[in-house]
Amino acid sequence: MTKEQIFEYFATNSANLGVKTILYTMLSGLLVGLIIYITYLLTSRTSVYNSRFNASLIIILLIAVVIMLMISSNIVISLGMVGALSIVRFRTAVKDSGDTVFIFWAIAEGLCVGSGNNTLAFSTTLAIAIVVLLFSLFSRSSGGCLIVVRGGSTETMDIYMVEHAVKRIGRRVRICSSNIAPDHQELILEASIRPSAVKRIQEEVMKLTGVDSVNWVSKSGDSLG
Repeated sequence: MTKEQIFEYFATNSANLGVKTILYTMLSGLLVGLIIYITYLLTSRTSVYNSRFNASLIIILLIAVVIMLMISSNIVISLGMVGALSIVRFRTAVKDSGDTVFIFWAIAEGLCVGSGNNTLAFSTTLAIAIVVLLFSLFSRSSGGCLIVVRGGSTETMDIYMVEHAVKRIGRRVRICSSNIAPDHQELILEASIRPSAVKRIQEEVMKLTGVDSVNWVSKSGDSLG
């Protein structure tokens, strides 16, 4: 096969995308992106909801759609895109590992929509959204938290009495840290507690002799908030 034949093959095997096709594909990508947007909104476990990151998921998906449209429209452009994208490096750190999942999810669905597999894109998006929602509900029901108890000296506040008071209401209670000074001490306990029982535990611990304060911090995986 000569060079002219190779060039003619690339030219004749390129697809001409019309305005209607492009708009239909972008609209499909937007609908898929909205499903991902709503899923992130419902499952966000950070103390401060990041609306800018959530909106960027839709943009990432649409960018992936554009890339796939460019690749599918012209074989020559697709070869150039491989080289162009191979030199791109992103240095932005993602604080939550769950956010990385949503980024890859948006990219994968964008490639799926851009390649014309709308049925596959919508079905997989709904399936993954259901899985993410179920895992989110399961993890939230565990109610992991940290209880920080501060009080007087070892003679006035008994840490074992504090642990026993928490165990009466919570589950899987264990002492994570115990700091003792001559005039005060601090106790940190990890427990699985329902949100409705948090106030009850605080009231029970505050009744103990020598306890000055009780702080509760929710624990979501590796983050606190």
